[in-house]
Amino acid sequence: MSDLRIPLREGVLVCPGFRIQAQPEPSLAIDGDLLWALEQAQWRPLAVSLEERDGAVWITPLPLAQQAGFDPQRVIGWRDEPVRIEQPDGVEDAEAAIHWRRGGTVEDVRGRVSHHPWGRLLRLEGPGIGPEHMLFPRGCACIYLGHLDTEWRHLRFELFS
Repeated sequence: MSDLRIPLREGVLVCPGFRIQAQPEPSLAIDGDLLWALEQAQWRPLAVSLEERDGAVWITPLPLAQQAGFDPQRVIGWRDEPVRIEQPDGVEDAEAAIHWRRGGTVEDVRGRVSHHPWGRLLRLEGPGIGPEHMLFPRGCACIYLGHLDTEWRHLRFELFS
């Protein structure tokens, strides 16, 4: 899969593409007298379209029939609505991101921060949302990616000079 280039205010977000969870067949393992059916979700590449409109970038998953690499009947949590890539003004930390996402209410929203070479990733979860992602790249404004998931360690940011 070739890299996606998503235009931002200060530059371009370059990512290896997005992905979605799919459930494979259960594997069977025998442990003594017990037969275990083990199920593990796997990440599969997600084919998307990228469109600039209304001054924003929108990413839309292609229909299930056009998704390669997995059986559509095993998809977990399929969402086909467009996701608007946003750079909200004034959001510089996790607390401000939670406040922005919930429209001013921060009750029952949990956030988990992970660190990467490009900066920090905030994963938001709570009733009615999640997981959703806020990126805090070094040298670039906060970026909201919604429920889109990717190989976070492979992101790059190419800032305009």
